[in-house]
Order: sequence, then C-alpha cells, then structure tokens
Amino acid sequence: MRARHASPDGRTHRSRGGRWERPPAWALAAMALCLAGLAVVGPSALRQDTVPAAGAAEPTGTGSTATGPAATEPAATGPAPSTRAAVPVPRPADRALRVLFIGDSLMWGSFASDESLTYRARVTAALSAGGPVETATVGGPGWSAAEAAEDLPGVSGPFDLVVVEVGANDSVALTAAEFGADYAALLDGVRALAPDATLLCDGVWNGPELATPLDRELRPVCADHGGVVVPLSPLYVDETLRGPEGSVLASGAVRDQFHPNDAGHAAIAEAMLAVLDL
Repeated sequence: MRARHASPDGRTHRSRGGRWERPPAWALAAMALCLAGLAVVGPSALRQDTVPAAGAAEPTGTGSTATGPAATEPAATGPAPSTRAAVPVPRPADRALRVLFIGDSLMWGSFASDESLTYRARVTAALSAGGPVETATVGGPGWSAAEAAEDLPGVSGPFDLVVVEVGANDSVALTAAEFGADYAALLDGVRALAPDATLLCDGVWNGPELATPLDRELRPVCADHGGVVVPLSPLYVDETLRGPEGSVLASGAVRDQFHPNDAGHAAIAEAMLAVLDL
C-alpha cells in the first residue's frame, strides 16, 4: 500500500489509494458567414466529444456553496454549459451511495484552504443532498495512472460512482501512448471493481500543450469503458483558478501556480456535477 499523505487541513489519511482584442473586419465577416452556415445545418452537425466545464453558477446541491476562505477567492469561470443529457447516478435503496475518487494531488486537495473546499468534498456534499454517501479514495500527491492502478485492489466495492482524475504527473513523465496504455489498465481495474458504476473521467489538469495529447488518449479509453469525459484544461488556462504563487495558507503551506485554489476546486466540482443527473 502507499504511504500516508497530509490532507489540506493537516490531518493524515491513508491513501487508498488575457487579454481580449477586437478582431479585424475580415474576421467579423467570416464569423458572420460561419454562423449563417450553422443556422442552416443545425445543431446536430456539431459533434461533442467531451463535456465542457459549466459556467459560473453555484455548484449543484446542498453544502456545495463555498463560505469562509473561499469568499476571498476569484469567482469560478469556465466555458459555456454543455447541452448533453446528464448522466444518471442510480441510488441503491438499501444502502448509502458509494463513491470512489481516484486521483493525484488535485483529488487530495493540495493547496485548498480547507478540506471542505476541495472538489472532492464539494462533489460529495452535492451528492449528499439526495441521501447518505460513503466515499473511498485511491491516490495522493504525485501519483500517476499506473500507481493508481497498482493500488486499486486495496479498496473493495461495490461502488455506484467512480471519479478518475489522473494525468497531471504523467504529462511531464510519459509519452501520450504510454499514458494511454496505463490509463486503459487503470480503467480495466475500475470496471473489474465496479462494473456497473457511473464513471467520470476528468481530463488532464495542465495547459493545452501538455494536456491535449493525453486527453486524446483518454477520451476513447473512457468511452470504451462506458464513461464520460470532463475536460479540465479549459479551466487550467484561467490563471485566476490557480495560485497565487507564494500565498500562504493557514496551515503554513505555500501555494504554487499549478494547483487549483479554492475557486479552482469549485470550478472543477461544478464541471463534474454539470454532467450528473442528481
């Protein structure tokens, strides 16, 4: 099993784991022609491979509104909401909803100002509005897809919802093809553990240069395993959702400019909740 890691609140848990510029006149004319063409073709011609992050609305569900430290964070922003139908999360009649979070330092909540403001806690709080929820985690700071797959046998099902968020560490260590193979092995393990669970596959938290090649690998793998992709790179490029680098948390931790801040965690949670039918 993996070593213990410190959570944002200092406790220890076992790891089970721009600027806008006015476009020139020719560009405006081209845009008008494109929009006219779309009006003729219709929405069915627009392919949606992944689900973009939701807008600035509050996260769905009781307890998902940030208070305290989050009030000083910038408001979460993101691309326009998706029109794709929400994915159902069936609730068992005889027990609590069981959720497995698999991931790296983002899942663990590194550099959130409080445990309750992590995306994991926000998603759990929203799910709890519909009934009792039990959670388990696999992973921690620095983890890769391969390490998560290795540790997956350490948890036992059943699980009704599985959220997989890996790739940030792989994006600086592996080729896209290598990551794709590791990701497939991880999702094989997920399906062996939870064959009928709703599966969310978060895209890679990094800039497009590093995230896009890995996202291209994980999309078909996720689809082959019956999952839905929630891209995170569009959120990463919003610098207000990270850092600010050098700011000190109450715990003494010093933020970097890579990990999401409280507003970033809120935006990630909102993006995931936007694709779930709660």
